[in-house]
Amino acid sequence: MSVEQLYQKYVPPTRTEIRRLDGAPLGPGVPSHSVVPVWLGSFCEEVSDPRITISDFGEAWINTDPSPREELHTPPIYLPPETTFAKDSISFPADIWTLACTIHEIMGERPLFECFFGDRNDVISEMISTLGLLPEDWWKMWEVRGEYFLEDGTWRTDMKRRREPRSMPLSERIQLMGRKEEPDFSSEEAESFEKMLRAMFQYYPETRDTSKEVAKSDWMTRWDVPSLRAYDIQIPCDLS
Repeated sequence: MSVEQLYQKYVPPTRTEIRRLDGAPLGPGVPSHSVVPVWLGSFCEEVSDPRITISDFGEAWINTDPSPREELHTPPIYLPPETTFAKDSISFPADIWTLACTIHEIMGERPLFECFFGDRNDVISEMISTLGLLPEDWWKMWEVRGEYFLEDGTWRTDMKRRREPRSMPLSERIQLMGRKEEPDFSSEEAESFEKMLRAMFQYYPETRDTSKEVAKSDWMTRWDVPSLRAYDIQIPCDLS
């Protein structure tokens, strides 16, 4: 597609001049204008039968590549704890943690580990609030734990970094998800859903469920897969 064809289909870019409020000249590192991002999608009301595919979580590599990863470019609220405490163990289990965050967000219509500006320590405190204390070796490595907790693991009552010094376990967060009033999300399904997420949210990466184990979990086989088949959605793997 040529530039002219692109502009004809998606309209030419809209430029906005950048000016200082005091009228002074722009600095050498400031652009003269900005370009409004182009809208390439469709409004949800115009999509009748969507097929959404998650391709990666900001980082992808060939599964036969043995080279270690010491950093992931996944958004902070989806990063697994080993990216902070055990960077030499970053591998495919990181995707299981991030997938669990994504599943919860899709079902609950909000992120599981919320924080302002993606502060990593706030995210870790949210993990502890949701899943319980870190393993002892990681707990001792977390240098700012004293800003959130006392040494016995209880919340500081004079803490300044959170609105409320208390834990909100995963079971409680599931009950507060947007689906809680829907009759098809029974207590039995909620329990099964929590069991699957806990297996994906194991702190040590080597103890998390694999993708095959997640696909064959009770919640997937009893609730997720039947709902997909009800809408005649093709399942790309054998879950029998």
